[in-house]
Amino acid sequence: MIPQRTPIVSAFVTSAVTALLLGSLPASAAPHSSSAATYAPQLDYVACPDDEVLPPRTRCASLTVPLDWQTPDDGRTIRIAVRITTPEGAGGRLGLTWNPGGPGGDAIPMHGAIYSLLSPALRDRFDVVTWNPRGVGRSEPFLSDCKPVSVAPPTTGPVDWDAYWEEVAAVEGAATAACFAANPQRAPYLGTWQVVRDMDALRSALGYPRWNYWGISYGTRIGNAYARTFPARLRALIEDSSVMENETIARFGSESPASYHAAVQVYASLVGRRQAYKIGVIDTYLQDSTIDAGEVVVDRWMFTNAVNSFARDQSTYPQLKAAIDELFDYVVSAGADAEQATMRTGRLSEEPEQPDVDLDPGDLIPEPGEDRVVSDPDSDTFIIKFVNCADMADRPTAADLAHMSRQAEQSYGTSYGLFVQRAAMCLGLPSGYSPPAPPGNGLLTLPNPPLFLLGTGDAATPWVWGRGLANTFAKSLTVNYNTTQHGMIGAPSLCVFGAAEKYLLNLELPRKDVFCPYVPTRTEQQ
Repeated sequence: MIPQRTPIVSAFVTSAVTALLLGSLPASAAPHSSSAATYAPQLDYVACPDDEVLPPRTRCASLTVPLDWQTPDDGRTIRIAVRITTPEGAGGRLGLTWNPGGPGGDAIPMHGAIYSLLSPALRDRFDVVTWNPRGVGRSEPFLSDCKPVSVAPPTTGPVDWDAYWEEVAAVEGAATAACFAANPQRAPYLGTWQVVRDMDALRSALGYPRWNYWGISYGTRIGNAYARTFPARLRALIEDSSVMENETIARFGSESPASYHAAVQVYASLVGRRQAYKIGVIDTYLQDSTIDAGEVVVDRWMFTNAVNSFARDQSTYPQLKAAIDELFDYVVSAGADAEQATMRTGRLSEEPEQPDVDLDPGDLIPEPGEDRVVSDPDSDTFIIKFVNCADMADRPTAADLAHMSRQAEQSYGTSYGLFVQRAAMCLGLPSGYSPPAPPGNGLLTLPNPPLFLLGTGDAATPWVWGRGLANTFAKSLTVNYNTTQHGMIGAPSLCVFGAAEKYLLNLELPRKDVFCPYVPTRTEQQ
Protein backbone atom coordinates (compact mmCIF):
# COMPACT_ATOMS: atom_id res chain seq x y z
CA MET A 1 0.00 0.00 0.00
CA ILE A 2 1.24 3.44 -0.87
CA PRO A 3 1.18 5.58 2.31
CA GLN A 4 -0.75 8.83 2.54
CA ARG A 5 1.24 12.03 2.49
CA THR A 6 0.72 14.40 5.40
CA PRO A 7 0.96 18.20 5.34
CA ILE A 8 4.56 17.97 6.58
CA VAL A 9 5.96 17.45 3.09
CA SER A 10 3.79 20.15 1.54
CA ALA A 11 4.86 22.65 4.17
CA PHE A 12 8.45 21.53 3.79
CA VAL A 13 8.58 22.23 0.06
CA THR A 14 6.41 25.34 0.13
CA SER A 15 8.51 26.95 2.87
CA ALA A 16 11.73 26.09 1.09
CA VAL A 17 10.59 27.54 -2.23
CA THR A 18 9.54 30.72 -0.42
CA ALA A 19 12.90 30.93 1.34
CA LEU A 20 14.89 30.52 -1.86
CA LEU A 21 12.82 33.05 -3.81
CA LEU A 22 17.23 34.04 -0.24
CA GLY A 23 22.96 47.86 -18.46
CA SER A 24 25.78 49.56 -20.00
CA LEU A 25 27.29 52.79 -18.75
CA PRO A 26 30.98 53.57 -19.04
CA ALA A 27 32.85 52.97 -15.81
CA SER A 28 35.18 55.79 -14.88
CA ALA A 29 38.13 55.42 -12.58
CA ALA A 30 37.58 55.39 -8.83
CA PRO A 31 37.72 58.92 -7.43
CA HIS A 32 40.43 60.22 -5.15
CA SER A 33 39.34 60.35 -1.53
CA SER A 34 39.30 64.16 -1.73
CA SER A 35 36.62 63.98 -4.44
CA ALA A 36 34.16 62.10 -2.22
CA ALA A 37 35.12 64.30 0.72
CA THR A 38 33.60 67.33 -1.00
CA TYR A 39 30.11 65.98 -0.29
CA ALA A 40 28.76 66.46 3.24
CA PRO A 41 26.20 63.74 4.02
CA GLN A 42 22.95 64.91 5.57
CA LEU A 43 21.19 62.95 8.32
CA ASP A 44 17.55 63.84 9.00
CA TYR A 45 15.57 62.29 11.84
CA VAL A 46 12.08 61.24 10.82
CA ALA A 47 9.00 59.75 12.42
CA CYS A 48 9.26 55.99 12.74
CA PRO A 49 6.66 54.05 10.72
CA ASP A 50 3.68 52.74 12.67
CA ASP A 51 4.16 49.22 11.32
CA GLU A 52 7.58 48.71 12.94
CA VAL A 53 8.07 47.24 16.42
CA LEU A 54 11.25 48.90 17.66
CA PRO A 55 13.21 48.71 20.92
CA PRO A 56 13.03 51.63 23.37
CA ARG A 57 15.31 54.59 22.63
CA THR A 58 15.19 53.93 18.87
CA ARG A 59 15.23 56.80 16.43
CA CYS A 60 14.54 56.59 12.72
CA ALA A 61 16.57 58.61 10.27
CA SER A 62 17.17 59.22 6.58
CA LEU A 63 20.70 59.72 5.25
CA THR A 64 21.07 61.73 2.03
CA VAL A 65 24.06 60.69 -0.08
CA PRO A 66 25.09 61.04 -3.74
CA LEU A 67 23.54 58.68 -6.25
CA ASP A 68 27.04 58.21 -7.67
CA TRP A 69 30.07 58.68 -5.44
CA GLN A 70 32.19 59.06 -8.59
CA THR A 71 30.44 62.40 -9.19
CA PRO A 72 29.26 63.36 -5.70
CA ASP A 73 28.49 67.00 -6.49
CA ASP A 74 26.34 66.57 -9.61
CA GLY A 75 23.10 67.11 -7.67
CA ARG A 76 21.73 63.57 -7.91
CA THR A 77 21.03 62.18 -4.43
CA ILE A 78 19.31 59.25 -2.77
CA ARG A 79 18.07 58.59 0.75
CA ILE A 80 19.17 55.68 2.95
CA ALA A 81 16.86 54.37 5.70
CA VAL A 82 18.47 54.17 9.16
CA ARG A 83 17.48 52.97 12.65
CA ILE A 84 19.55 53.82 15.76
CA THR A 85 18.98 52.36 19.23
CA THR A 86 21.07 53.99 21.94
CA PRO A 87 22.14 52.55 25.33
CA GLU A 88 20.04 53.31 28.39
CA GLY A 89 23.03 55.05 29.99
CA ALA A 90 25.42 57.53 28.48
CA GLY A 91 27.17 54.89 26.39
CA GLY A 92 30.57 55.37 24.85
CA ARG A 93 29.65 56.78 21.45
CA LEU A 94 30.55 53.49 19.86
CA GLY A 95 28.53 52.50 16.83
CA LEU A 96 27.81 48.84 16.06
CA THR A 97 26.33 48.25 12.62
CA TRP A 98 25.65 45.13 10.57
CA ASN A 99 24.28 43.71 7.34
CA PRO A 100 22.16 40.52 6.98
CA GLY A 101 23.29 39.52 3.48
CA GLY A 102 21.68 39.13 0.10
CA PRO A 103 22.52 41.27 -1.75
CA GLY A 104 19.05 42.60 -1.10
CA GLY A 105 18.52 41.52 2.51
CA ASP A 106 16.12 43.96 4.17
CA ALA A 107 17.77 44.80 7.49
CA ILE A 108 15.32 47.44 8.75
CA PRO A 109 12.51 44.98 9.70
CA MET A 110 15.13 42.88 11.51
CA HIS A 111 16.43 45.72 13.71
CA GLY A 112 14.50 44.70 16.82
CA ALA A 113 15.26 40.99 16.41
CA ILE A 114 19.00 41.55 16.03
CA TYR A 115 19.02 43.97 18.95
CA SER A 116 17.35 41.28 21.11
CA LEU A 117 20.08 38.77 20.20
CA LEU A 118 22.81 41.03 21.58
CA SER A 119 23.83 40.60 25.21
CA PRO A 120 23.04 43.31 27.77
CA ALA A 121 26.75 44.15 27.88
CA LEU A 122 26.73 44.91 24.13
CA ARG A 123 23.46 46.85 24.30
CA ASP A 124 24.88 48.94 27.15
CA ARG A 125 28.09 49.71 25.27
CA PHE A 126 27.02 50.39 21.68
CA ASP A 127 24.59 52.37 19.64
CA VAL A 128 23.04 49.66 17.45
CA VAL A 129 22.71 51.07 13.94
CA THR A 130 20.72 49.34 11.21
CA TRP A 131 20.53 50.61 7.64
CA ASN A 132 19.45 49.23 4.32
CA PRO A 133 21.96 49.39 1.48
CA ARG A 134 20.85 51.49 -1.46
CA GLY A 135 17.98 49.98 -3.42
CA VAL A 136 16.86 47.71 -0.56
CA GLY A 137 13.59 48.07 1.34
CA ARG A 138 13.10 51.70 2.34
CA SER A 139 16.40 52.89 0.83
CA GLU A 140 16.53 54.55 -2.59
CA PRO A 141 16.91 54.26 -5.53
CA PHE A 142 13.90 52.04 -6.17
CA LEU A 143 13.86 49.83 -9.25
CA SER A 144 10.68 49.72 -11.33
CA ASP A 145 9.14 48.21 -14.48
CA CYS A 146 10.88 44.84 -14.15
CA LYS A 147 9.31 41.43 -14.67
CA PRO A 148 11.02 38.33 -13.25
CA VAL A 149 10.77 35.15 -15.31
CA SER A 150 12.23 31.71 -14.81
CA VAL A 151 13.05 28.69 -16.93
CA ALA A 152 12.86 25.26 -15.33
CA PRO A 153 14.68 22.15 -16.55
CA PRO A 154 12.73 18.91 -17.12
CA THR A 155 11.30 17.49 -13.91
CA THR A 156 12.43 13.97 -14.78
CA GLY A 157 14.81 12.21 -17.11
CA PRO A 158 18.07 13.37 -18.72
CA VAL A 159 18.82 17.08 -18.97
CA ASP A 160 20.31 18.67 -22.06
CA TRP A 161 22.30 21.27 -20.18
CA ASP A 162 23.39 23.10 -23.34
CA ALA A 163 19.78 23.57 -24.42
CA TYR A 164 18.65 24.50 -20.92
CA TRP A 165 21.23 27.21 -20.33
CA GLU A 166 20.77 28.60 -23.84
CA GLU A 167 17.07 28.98 -23.03
CA VAL A 168 17.89 30.64 -19.70
CA ALA A 169 20.23 33.04 -21.48
CA ALA A 170 17.53 33.93 -23.99
CA VAL A 171 14.56 34.22 -21.62
CA GLU A 172 15.95 35.22 -18.23
CA GLY A 173 18.82 37.16 -19.76
CA ALA A 174 16.38 39.23 -21.80
CA ALA A 175 14.32 40.02 -18.69
CA THR A 176 17.43 41.10 -16.79
CA ALA A 177 18.61 43.27 -19.67
CA ALA A 178 15.15 44.85 -19.93
CA CYS A 179 15.11 45.66 -16.21
CA PHE A 180 18.55 47.25 -16.43
CA ALA A 181 17.53 49.30 -19.46
CA ALA A 182 14.35 50.46 -17.69
CA ASN A 183 16.37 51.85 -14.77
CA PRO A 184 19.35 53.75 -16.23
CA GLN A 185 19.52 56.18 -13.27
CA ARG A 186 19.21 53.44 -10.65
CA ALA A 187 20.50 50.00 -11.61
CA PRO A 188 24.13 50.97 -12.38
CA TYR A 189 24.61 52.55 -8.95
CA LEU A 190 23.73 49.65 -6.60
CA GLY A 191 27.18 48.03 -6.37
CA THR A 192 29.18 47.52 -3.19
CA TRP A 193 31.74 50.15 -4.28
CA GLN A 194 28.95 52.70 -3.75
CA VAL A 195 27.54 50.99 -0.64
CA VAL A 196 30.74 51.21 1.42
CA ARG A 197 30.91 54.94 0.76
CA ASP A 198 27.32 55.27 2.00
CA MET A 199 28.39 53.32 5.08
CA ASP A 200 31.27 55.68 5.73
CA ALA A 201 29.05 58.70 5.17
CA LEU A 202 26.69 57.31 7.82
CA ARG A 203 29.60 56.91 10.23
CA SER A 204 30.60 60.51 9.67
CA ALA A 205 27.04 61.83 10.01
CA LEU A 206 26.56 59.99 13.32
CA GLY A 207 29.87 61.25 14.64
CA TYR A 208 31.65 57.94 15.17
CA PRO A 209 35.42 57.98 14.66
CA ARG A 210 35.31 54.30 13.69
CA TRP A 211 32.74 51.62 12.98
CA ASN A 212 32.25 48.29 14.68
CA TYR A 213 30.85 46.10 11.93
CA TRP A 214 29.24 42.64 11.87
CA GLY A 215 28.67 41.40 8.32
CA ILE A 216 26.74 38.25 7.48
CA SER A 217 26.98 36.44 4.11
CA TYR A 218 26.99 39.19 1.43
CA GLY A 219 27.51 41.53 4.36
CA THR A 220 31.03 40.11 4.62
CA ARG A 221 31.74 41.45 1.14
CA ILE A 222 30.68 44.85 2.42
CA GLY A 223 32.98 44.36 5.41
CA ASN A 224 35.88 43.28 3.24
CA ALA A 225 35.40 46.17 0.80
CA TYR A 226 35.04 48.71 3.62
CA ALA A 227 38.19 47.41 5.32
CA ARG A 228 40.17 47.72 2.10
CA THR A 229 38.77 51.17 1.31
CA PHE A 230 38.76 52.73 4.80
CA PRO A 231 41.06 50.55 6.94
CA ALA A 232 41.64 53.21 9.62
CA ARG A 233 37.89 53.64 10.16
CA LEU A 234 37.24 50.21 11.63
CA ARG A 235 37.56 49.48 15.32
CA ALA A 236 36.25 45.90 15.06
CA LEU A 237 35.29 43.68 12.11
CA ILE A 238 33.32 40.44 12.39
CA GLU A 239 32.94 38.43 9.17
CA ASP A 240 30.14 35.91 9.71
CA SER A 241 29.48 33.16 7.12
CA SER A 242 31.94 34.72 4.77
CA VAL A 243 32.16 35.05 1.02
CA MET A 244 35.35 33.95 -0.73
CA GLU A 245 38.50 35.86 -1.44
CA ASN A 246 39.03 37.00 -5.03
CA GLU A 247 35.39 36.36 -5.89
CA THR A 248 34.24 35.86 -9.46
CA ILE A 249 30.80 35.05 -10.80
CA ALA A 250 32.14 31.81 -12.31
CA ARG A 251 33.63 30.62 -9.02
CA PHE A 252 30.51 31.75 -7.18
CA GLY A 253 28.42 29.29 -9.19
CA SER A 254 30.82 26.48 -10.03
CA GLU A 255 31.75 25.84 -6.38
CA SER A 256 28.16 25.78 -5.11
CA PRO A 257 27.27 22.14 -5.92
CA ALA A 258 30.16 20.87 -3.79
CA SER A 259 29.12 23.09 -0.91
CA TYR A 260 25.52 21.89 -1.05
CA HIS A 261 26.68 18.28 -1.10
CA ALA A 262 28.94 18.95 1.89
CA ALA A 263 26.02 20.52 3.78
CA VAL A 264 24.00 17.32 3.42
CA GLN A 265 26.85 15.31 4.91
CA VAL A 266 27.33 17.67 7.87
CA TYR A 267 23.57 17.78 8.49
CA ALA A 268 23.44 13.97 8.55
CA SER A 269 26.40 13.80 10.92
CA LEU A 270 24.45 15.95 13.38
CA VAL A 271 20.93 14.46 13.25
CA GLY A 272 21.60 10.86 12.19
CA ARG A 273 23.86 9.49 9.52
CA ARG A 274 21.05 7.49 7.93
CA GLN A 275 19.59 10.80 6.79
CA ALA A 276 22.29 11.02 4.11
CA TYR A 277 21.31 7.59 2.82
CA LYS A 278 17.61 8.51 2.79
CA ILE A 279 18.29 11.73 0.90
CA GLY A 280 20.22 9.73 -1.69
CA VAL A 281 17.36 7.21 -2.10
CA ILE A 282 14.78 9.98 -2.52
CA ASP A 283 16.96 11.84 -4.99
CA THR A 284 17.48 8.68 -7.07
CA TYR A 285 13.73 8.01 -7.14
CA LEU A 286 13.02 11.58 -8.25
CA GLN A 287 15.28 11.29 -11.28
CA ASP A 288 12.51 9.35 -13.06
CA SER A 289 9.42 10.19 -11.00
CA THR A 290 7.70 12.94 -9.09
CA ILE A 291 5.71 12.68 -5.86
CA ASP A 292 2.23 14.11 -5.47
CA ALA A 293 2.38 15.57 -1.96
CA GLY A 294 -1.11 17.00 -2.06
CA GLU A 295 -0.67 20.75 -2.34
CA VAL A 296 2.54 20.44 -4.33
CA VAL A 297 4.25 18.01 -6.64
CA VAL A 298 7.74 17.24 -5.39
CA ASP A 299 10.35 16.93 -8.11
CA ARG A 300 14.13 16.60 -7.88
CA TRP A 301 14.77 20.35 -8.10
CA MET A 302 12.27 21.21 -5.37
CA PHE A 303 13.59 18.47 -3.12
CA THR A 304 17.27 19.34 -3.37
CA ASN A 305 16.54 23.04 -2.97
CA ALA A 306 14.32 22.33 0.03
CA VAL A 307 16.94 20.21 1.80
CA ASN A 308 19.57 22.88 1.46
CA SER A 309 17.21 25.71 2.32
CA PHE A 310 16.09 24.09 5.57
CA ALA A 311 19.66 23.11 6.45
CA ARG A 312 20.64 26.78 6.57
CA ASP A 313 18.77 27.22 9.86
CA GLN A 314 19.43 24.50 12.40
CA SER A 315 16.17 25.29 14.24
CA THR A 316 14.36 23.69 11.26
CA TYR A 317 16.26 20.39 11.53
CA PRO A 318 13.27 18.59 13.13
CA GLN A 319 10.98 19.70 10.31
CA LEU A 320 13.56 18.72 7.70
CA LYS A 321 14.13 15.31 9.27
CA ALA A 322 10.38 14.61 9.47
CA ALA A 323 9.91 15.48 5.80
CA ILE A 324 12.86 13.33 4.70
CA ASP A 325 11.64 10.38 6.80
CA GLU A 326 8.15 10.66 5.32
CA LEU A 327 9.36 10.94 1.73
CA PHE A 328 11.72 8.01 2.26
CA ASP A 329 8.90 5.85 3.63
CA TYR A 330 6.80 6.77 0.64
CA VAL A 331 9.55 5.89 -1.86
CA VAL A 332 10.23 2.54 -0.16
CA SER A 333 6.51 1.68 -0.12
CA ALA A 334 5.90 2.87 -3.66
CA GLY A 335 8.74 0.89 -5.13
CA ALA A 336 9.15 1.00 -8.87
CA ASP A 337 5.42 0.79 -9.72
CA ALA A 338 3.93 3.94 -8.25
CA GLU A 339 1.78 4.72 -11.30
CA GLN A 340 -0.74 6.89 -9.53
CA ALA A 341 1.85 8.63 -7.40
CA THR A 342 4.01 9.97 -10.20
CA MET A 343 3.59 12.77 -12.69
CA ARG A 344 5.78 13.49 -15.69
CA THR A 345 5.16 17.12 -16.55
CA GLY A 346 8.23 17.88 -18.69
CA ARG A 347 8.54 21.44 -17.39
CA LEU A 348 7.25 23.36 -14.42
CA SER A 349 4.91 26.20 -15.22
CA GLU A 350 6.42 29.64 -15.49
CA GLU A 351 5.55 32.06 -12.72
CA PRO A 352 2.17 33.72 -13.29
CA GLU A 353 2.06 37.13 -14.86
CA GLN A 354 2.24 39.90 -12.27
CA PRO A 355 0.11 43.05 -12.55
CA ASP A 356 1.76 46.15 -13.90
CA VAL A 357 3.00 48.60 -11.28
CA ASP A 358 2.21 52.20 -12.16
CA LEU A 359 4.88 54.35 -10.51
CA ASP A 360 4.99 58.08 -11.01
CA PRO A 361 8.64 59.29 -11.05
CA GLY A 362 7.69 61.88 -8.46
CA ASP A 363 6.75 59.10 -6.04
CA LEU A 364 10.41 58.12 -5.85
CA ILE A 365 11.24 61.29 -3.89
CA PRO A 366 9.75 61.24 -0.36
CA GLU A 367 8.65 64.51 1.17
CA PRO A 368 10.87 65.83 4.00
CA GLY A 369 10.28 63.89 7.20
CA GLU A 370 8.78 60.86 5.46
CA ASP A 371 10.11 57.31 5.61
CA ARG A 372 7.98 55.13 3.38
CA VAL A 373 8.32 52.30 0.91
CA VAL A 374 7.52 52.83 -2.76
CA SER A 375 9.54 49.90 -4.07
CA ASP A 376 8.22 47.31 -6.50
CA PRO A 377 8.59 43.73 -5.16
CA ASP A 378 8.94 42.26 -8.67
CA SER A 379 11.69 44.70 -9.54
CA ASP A 380 13.44 44.18 -6.20
CA THR A 381 14.23 40.59 -7.21
CA PHE A 382 16.79 41.99 -9.66
CA ILE A 383 18.84 43.77 -6.95
CA ILE A 384 20.91 40.65 -6.26
CA LYS A 385 21.91 40.48 -9.92
CA PHE A 386 22.79 44.14 -10.31
CA VAL A 387 24.89 44.23 -7.13
CA ASN A 388 26.77 40.98 -7.74
CA CYS A 389 27.39 41.81 -11.37
CA ALA A 390 28.56 45.32 -10.48
CA ASP A 391 31.03 43.79 -8.03
CA MET A 392 32.35 41.08 -10.37
CA ALA A 393 33.03 41.71 -14.05
CA ASP A 394 33.34 38.18 -15.47
CA ARG A 395 30.42 36.89 -17.55
CA PRO A 396 30.11 33.09 -17.89
CA THR A 397 28.37 32.06 -21.11
CA ALA A 398 25.63 29.48 -21.60
CA ALA A 399 28.32 27.03 -22.77
CA ASP A 400 30.32 27.71 -19.60
CA LEU A 401 27.25 27.05 -17.46
CA ALA A 402 26.47 23.81 -19.30
CA HIS A 403 30.02 22.61 -18.65
CA MET A 404 29.67 23.44 -14.94
CA SER A 405 26.35 21.57 -14.74
CA ARG A 406 27.78 18.47 -16.38
CA GLN A 407 30.68 18.50 -13.94
CA ALA A 408 28.29 18.80 -10.99
CA GLU A 409 26.02 16.08 -12.38
CA GLN A 410 28.94 13.72 -12.79
CA SER A 411 30.22 14.39 -9.26
CA TYR A 412 27.02 14.59 -7.21
CA GLY A 413 23.99 13.74 -9.35
CA THR A 414 21.67 15.45 -11.81
CA SER A 415 19.91 17.50 -9.12
CA TYR A 416 23.13 19.31 -8.34
CA GLY A 417 23.57 20.48 -11.92
CA LEU A 418 21.14 23.31 -11.29
CA PHE A 419 23.11 24.66 -8.34
CA VAL A 420 25.55 26.41 -10.66
CA GLN A 421 22.76 28.95 -11.31
CA ARG A 422 24.61 31.55 -9.24
CA ALA A 423 26.98 31.79 -12.20
CA ALA A 424 24.02 32.61 -14.47
CA MET A 425 22.84 35.77 -12.74
CA CYS A 426 24.76 38.12 -15.05
CA LEU A 427 23.27 36.79 -18.27
CA GLY A 428 22.01 39.82 -20.18
CA LEU A 429 24.18 42.32 -18.32
CA PRO A 430 27.28 44.11 -19.59
CA SER A 431 30.49 44.21 -17.60
CA GLY A 432 32.21 47.28 -16.24
CA TYR A 433 29.13 49.37 -15.55
CA SER A 434 30.32 50.11 -12.01
CA PRO A 435 33.66 50.26 -10.20
CA PRO A 436 34.22 46.76 -8.79
CA ALA A 437 34.39 45.96 -5.09
CA PRO A 438 37.93 45.21 -3.85
CA PRO A 439 38.28 41.43 -4.32
CA GLY A 440 40.31 40.73 -1.20
CA ASN A 441 43.22 38.72 -2.55
CA GLY A 442 46.02 40.86 -1.07
CA LEU A 443 47.22 40.72 2.52
CA LEU A 444 45.72 43.53 4.61
CA THR A 445 46.78 44.59 8.09
CA LEU A 446 44.11 46.36 10.13
CA PRO A 447 44.70 48.24 13.39
CA ASN A 448 42.68 45.45 15.05
CA PRO A 449 42.64 42.10 13.20
CA PRO A 450 39.15 40.77 12.33
CA LEU A 451 37.29 37.78 13.73
CA PHE A 452 35.73 35.25 11.32
CA LEU A 453 32.72 33.11 12.33
CA LEU A 454 32.40 30.08 10.04
CA GLY A 455 30.06 27.09 9.79
CA THR A 456 31.65 23.77 8.84
CA GLY A 457 28.67 22.76 6.68
CA ASP A 458 27.37 26.11 5.49
CA ALA A 459 26.01 25.55 1.98
CA ALA A 460 25.47 29.21 1.10
CA THR A 461 28.98 30.39 2.00
CA PRO A 462 31.15 27.30 2.48
CA TRP A 463 33.72 27.08 5.25
CA VAL A 464 36.61 27.17 2.80
CA TRP A 465 35.44 30.51 1.42
CA GLY A 466 35.72 32.11 4.84
CA ARG A 467 39.00 30.39 5.53
CA GLY A 468 40.36 31.81 2.29
CA LEU A 469 39.20 35.35 3.04
CA ALA A 470 40.55 35.15 6.60
CA ASN A 471 43.95 34.31 5.14
CA THR A 472 44.01 37.72 3.46
CA PHE A 473 43.84 39.56 6.82
CA ALA A 474 47.02 39.60 8.89
CA LYS A 475 46.61 38.00 12.33
CA SER A 476 42.88 37.27 11.85
CA LEU A 477 41.41 34.33 13.76
CA THR A 478 38.47 32.05 13.10
CA VAL A 479 35.71 30.54 15.23
CA ASN A 480 34.50 27.39 13.49
CA TYR A 481 31.08 26.03 14.47
CA ASN A 482 30.02 22.48 13.61
CA THR A 483 26.71 23.25 11.91
CA THR A 484 25.06 23.86 8.55
CA GLN A 485 23.63 27.11 9.92
CA HIS A 486 24.09 30.13 7.67
CA GLY A 487 24.66 33.18 9.86
CA MET A 488 26.27 32.56 13.23
CA ILE A 489 24.74 35.63 14.87
CA GLY A 490 21.66 33.53 15.67
CA ALA A 491 23.47 30.32 16.60
CA PRO A 492 22.82 28.94 20.11
CA SER A 493 26.50 28.28 20.83
CA LEU A 494 28.05 30.26 23.69
CA CYS A 495 31.41 29.20 22.28
CA VAL A 496 30.63 31.22 19.15
CA PHE A 497 28.78 34.17 20.61
CA GLY A 498 31.08 34.45 23.62
CA ALA A 499 34.07 34.89 21.35
CA ALA A 500 32.23 37.54 19.32
CA GLU A 501 31.16 39.40 22.47
CA LYS A 502 34.69 39.48 23.94
CA TYR A 503 36.02 40.74 20.65
CA LEU A 504 33.48 43.56 20.34
CA LEU A 505 33.76 44.65 23.97
CA ASN A 506 37.51 44.39 24.51
CA LEU A 507 39.01 43.71 21.06
CA GLU A 508 40.08 40.38 22.55
CA LEU A 509 40.65 37.65 19.98
CA PRO A 510 40.97 33.95 20.87
CA ARG A 511 44.56 32.82 21.36
CA LYS A 512 44.18 30.58 18.31
CA ASP A 513 41.54 29.39 15.85
CA VAL A 514 38.63 27.82 17.77
CA PHE A 515 36.43 24.81 16.98
CA CYS A 516 32.97 24.93 18.61
CA PRO A 517 30.92 21.72 18.94
CA TYR A 518 27.33 21.58 17.75
CA VAL A 519 24.66 22.86 20.17
CA PRO A 520 20.99 22.07 19.46
CA THR A 521 18.43 24.87 19.55
CA ARG A 522 15.44 24.71 21.89
CA THR A 523 13.31 23.71 18.91
CA GLU A 524 15.54 20.69 18.30
CA GLN A 525 15.46 19.68 21.96
CA GLN A 526 11.66 19.61 22.11
